Amino acid sequence: MNSEASQVSTSCPNLVYVFADQMRASAVAHASHADPVITPNLDCFAVEGLSLTQCRSNFPVCSPYRAMLMSGRYPRANTVISNINSRPDRPFDLRDDQICLTDVLAASHYHVGYIGKWHLTRPVEPYLVQANESGQWAWNEWTPPHRRHGIHEWYGYNTYDRHLKPLYWDNDAPRDGYHFVDQWSTEHETDKAIDFMRRHQQSTSDQPFALFVSYNPPHPPFDQVPEKYRDWYRDATPRELLTRENVCHDSDDPIYAQAAKSVTNYFAAVTGVDEQFGRLMQAIASMGLAENTLLVFTADHGEMMGSHQRMSKNTWHEESVRVPMIMRMPGRLKAGGQDDLFISTPDIPATLLGLLDLHDAVPDQWQGIDYAPALCDPASMQRPEFQAYFDPYGQLAGLFDQQYTAVITQDDGHQQHLYDRLDDPYQLNNLAVSEPKRMAEVQQWIDAQRF
Repeated sequence: MNSEASQVSTSCPNLVYVFADQMRASAVAHASHADPVITPNLDCFAVEGLSLTQCRSNFPVCSPYRAMLMSGRYPRANTVISNINSRPDRPFDLRDDQICLTDVLAASHYHVGYIGKWHLTRPVEPYLVQANESGQWAWNEWTPPHRRHGIHEWYGYNTYDRHLKPLYWDNDAPRDGYHFVDQWSTEHETDKAIDFMRRHQQSTSDQPFALFVSYNPPHPPFDQVPEKYRDWYRDATPRELLTRENVCHDSDDPIYAQAAKSVTNYFAAVTGVDEQFGRLMQAIASMGLAENTLLVFTADHGEMMGSHQRMSKNTWHEESVRVPMIMRMPGRLKAGGQDDLFISTPDIPATLLGLLDLHDAVPDQWQGIDYAPALCDPASMQRPEFQAYFDPYGQLAGLFDQQYTAVITQDDGHQQHLYDRLDDPYQLNNLAVSEPKRMAEVQQWIDAQRF
């Protein structure tokens, strides 16, 4: 890291990075092939900002995404190759020796805050209070201050899936000092984010701030959402909500039944996230911060919600990998524009630093590329030709280019998958058998990579 990185003028822009959990790209009303969702604030934000229409989560599950976002490195390099919990075959978490985005921002004179879900610290015995749908393993854990990678103000948890009564650790709380809140987590975290910005504005500090807000909804359990958001969808049938062509409605498949039961609540949570993000936008405007703040909305991965007879994430299908990403930076990024830049998750931290004029602070060990110049001027640099895909075992298994999804999976008999997303956006026609040469090239590419 450049030793001059800490010399930052008071005119440096602030950063507010908001990411929802399990919110797919189509769950924003202005998106192409959009779900029938109600997202007026994100639609307005898209008019004010730049939408990255080909943003994908390279490893679409919580911990691997977050590790790539923080470390600027792919799973094999940062070693987070699955969701972090107490399973004995998963002895990993976000290592102390990683130089993370928050470390760089703190070293660059930013006041760094983090609110919400972290999911990068491995649980240790004696295990703490847990709330997760995934069975026998412990998931939640306190993150001690020395493992927060430069974050100055902490208000979070690792993973605790009780959205209507969430659990948090304050900045100075000990391991047994967590507390519960009787408020929907997304609303509560938005309150905390607004308070963070207001306190910073009222202080005498000349530091810029960087704030990360990690919403858990619309992650399961889907039914833990306030009634006022459910009311928007109450009269709609599952057929009217599950409009994607890869959902089989005339089916007695239990997966379809699960999707039909869950979709109202999922979209309700999306609308709730939209409303709370709108509150955040309004606060930024009312405090006079909008002109000097890089504001980002995105998600860690998507949700299948019955498409291809699947629920959840951690698959190469578009509903799982493609996520919304909108960036607003007045005077720097084109308002109301769209960009099909093939940005990968490890590129995000370097690109954020570039947009904050901290190009020289990008650590040498990071694998991601700073695409800030490309976002400001698409002709200014070579743009990526593909994005990598990592399978549920953390292995490089395929790629996305501007036209095709090409994947060679290990968990179903070395199956080959090839889809032309331009002609077949719902991925219904597997071309792998008819394109053996292309699949051989994909295998060669996988074998040659050193991510």
